[in-house]
Amino acid sequence: MKNIFKTLFLSVFLVTSCGSDDDGSPSGGGGGTDIFANTNASYTLDFESTFSEDMYPVDYPDNPTFGTVLVITHGPEISVFEMGQLATEGLQAYAEDGDVDGLASFLNQEAGMENEGSFSITTIPAIGPVASASIDVTITPTRSRITFLAKLNPSPDWFVGVSSFDVIDGNELIDEATFVLRPIDAGTAAGNTYEAMDMPESVNISTYVGLPFADGPFTAGEIGNLNISRDD
Repeated sequence: MKNIFKTLFLSVFLVTSCGSDDDGSPSGGGGGTDIFANTNASYTLDFESTFSEDMYPVDYPDNPTFGTVLVITHGPEISVFEMGQLATEGLQAYAEDGDVDGLASFLNQEAGMENEGSFSITTIPAIGPVASASIDVTITPTRSRITFLAKLNPSPDWFVGVSSFDVIDGNELIDEATFVLRPIDAGTAAGNTYEAMDMPESVNISTYVGLPFADGPFTAGEIGNLNISRDD
């Protein structure tokens, strides 16, 4: 596992006793712990990919993977991505080319020298289309948010993710949260096939609609899930 410590407060995706409905909102249950009584807290993110050929037979690619998978812990001042908004240069670098260093560099520039050390990126290697992986992260009072990203390979600019999930609920740390993951279009490269030619576009980030994931103007089903749980 690789840790990249940078200078920025980033968005997070952890939730106290929550799980997820079809719209990606967390759901679940359980009591939290007073954030002021704990300097740091450990969380485990369990990512399960469910992108099988049986579920999505149209144009199913050879040897698909997700990743490099990354988790960014950060504060509320920074957003790695936001649904309905244009992708940043950093997200574009990752969504199109899997460029983690490019994303980290962009976030570092956005943070500025005054916010040195305000975000951390943890990565693990790519995983298969039907597989699972766990990632351990440390939450601090100034980095209480989590953003999760896993690029779909091959694809023009598709990924799964959770943006800026805050593990603090009121004055408490959440115990658990679960999210359904659906394909997201970064809006920076046109194409409706996995190996489409690199044709630049500039549209807002959105849940992917239509082929090859679903017939007609319908939102694709889930291709993974993410569970966030507190360890201490």
